[in-house]
Amino acid sequence: MLMIRLTLCLLLLCSSVTQATDSGADLILKGGVVYSMDAQGNRHSAIALSGDTILAVGNESDVALFQTDITRVIDLGGRVVFPGFIDTHIHTMDTLPLLNGVMLSPGQSAEEVLAAIAEHAQSNPDQNPVLGSGFLARAFGIDGPTAAQLDAVVPDRPALIIDEGGHTAWANSLALETANITASTPDPLPGAHFFQRDMLGNPTGWLVEGAAIDPVSDALGLVSEEALREKAPGFFYDMSAVGLTAAFDAGMIDTMALGMKVADELAQSNTLPLRLVGSLYINKPKDLETAHARLTELKNTFDHELFSVTTLKLSLDGTVEAKTAVTLEPYIAPEGHEATPLLPKHQVFNAVYEAYSLGFDLHLHAIGDGAVRTALDAIEAGQQAHPDADIRATICHIEVVDKDDIARFGELGVVAQTTPTWFEYDEIAMEFLGPERFEQLYPLASIHRNGGRVTLGSDYPVSWIGKDALNPMFNIEMAVTRQRAGTPDYPVQARENERLSIDQAIRAHTIDAAWQIRLEDEIGSLEVGKKADLVVLEYDPYTADPYSIHAIDVDLTISNGRIVFSIEDSKNH
Repeated sequence: MLMIRLTLCLLLLCSSVTQATDSGADLILKGGVVYSMDAQGNRHSAIALSGDTILAVGNESDVALFQTDITRVIDLGGRVVFPGFIDTHIHTMDTLPLLNGVMLSPGQSAEEVLAAIAEHAQSNPDQNPVLGSGFLARAFGIDGPTAAQLDAVVPDRPALIIDEGGHTAWANSLALETANITASTPDPLPGAHFFQRDMLGNPTGWLVEGAAIDPVSDALGLVSEEALREKAPGFFYDMSAVGLTAAFDAGMIDTMALGMKVADELAQSNTLPLRLVGSLYINKPKDLETAHARLTELKNTFDHELFSVTTLKLSLDGTVEAKTAVTLEPYIAPEGHEATPLLPKHQVFNAVYEAYSLGFDLHLHAIGDGAVRTALDAIEAGQQAHPDADIRATICHIEVVDKDDIARFGELGVVAQTTPTWFEYDEIAMEFLGPERFEQLYPLASIHRNGGRVTLGSDYPVSWIGKDALNPMFNIEMAVTRQRAGTPDYPVQARENERLSIDQAIRAHTIDAAWQIRLEDEIGSLEVGKKADLVVLEYDPYTADPYSIHAIDVDLTISNGRIVFSIEDSKNH
């Protein structure tokens, strides 16, 4: 048996040497730890790349066989190499119009939010409209902020401020006037997409859900092709700087056609520094009528290695803080409140059934336990009707999951996707949903224990922690601790036994993430023949203090064989 193993090893080595003789390596990284993140959890000390492909992984003497006179060699000096990180839920192009706006925080009081907007407006007198994002509407009371409050700090031009969850927005009077929204304007979808109103029926300025926000953003010309082209390179560079080499765009909601056009142009010119898998975003019943035909056209139009559109994204509900998350039982506060689904249940079932018929992957937004239940039921029905269909189904956010539904993720092969940078002690969930459901938040470890696959993403620009939310190291740490990054004394987001291990959290941003976007045969692990997507970290998260993981810097990012970020070059960027 030993002789057979030795013979096999020699045959494999000879095969590698023959391959090296033909081409050789363009780049070798050695002198550190290379975590393959493959099924066996192999670790190596060197890796060789040729073009956009991994040529060899192993010890330094094995990989040295691939070195030629023109091979560039990087000494890792003890640093660690991982597969490039994958963001499994982000809104890349929709971020771009907001980059010049004021960045707010859910931790700010109403007074602090208003002061920050006032300072931004004064410092940017030519910005029209005034934009911003990240505030917590609950800071302004149960009924949200008003146009009059925003008028006080931005009286001279329209202003539109998006909340931290991206499901409500705050407009001043000039913005409402520009969009011609008055007391006589009907709600787009009463109970689901609507204008908050005072006792006389006048819109207060708080816009709840997309169909109520869209008329204002459209009237203000929030999206322009020129702005997208200008801002895209810098934002994608920022993604490379935190080690992201692939991402799932969960909806170019505002930028749709223009966003896809710009992303495709960057891909075609090989200047898109990561792989971007896109989706068709649907959150209004009327848009479901043409969704499948539109997605078919988008799949055929956008099919580049670096940018493709593959997935049907359905938003079943909103957020807890906007009181639009759909729950199995009524809210505690406002007492007896029951949210209306953004998409009626029967339409969700029909849309999912049709997706299984046509072969579309699915990404279903579900925050409340009621929406999670509907998503699982619809997927189960689709699978039963089409048992041979090869569909990857993901339920994203999964903020509240009923205990009876935890095992169903594994049973149905459904990906549980979420954002650990939200895992700060959620006082809003406690207030609105009560202590019993508070104990059901983000049951990641339980889903894992029951055979489910968990993936992590930023949902950027939806963020509780500002720009740091883009950084996978924050997600990894907070999945492990369920506390504010770097703060061991901070309250643990219930439940403590739902913490992931470091290995589970890293896999959720690498190989498991690759499976979600159907690229596990190309990326997500460092194996011979896979694409050369990898990241070099300054030190090892496996051996670090868990509360320091967020502070680990990315020193080098390689995407498709291209060095797209270097810590040395960044000093001059």
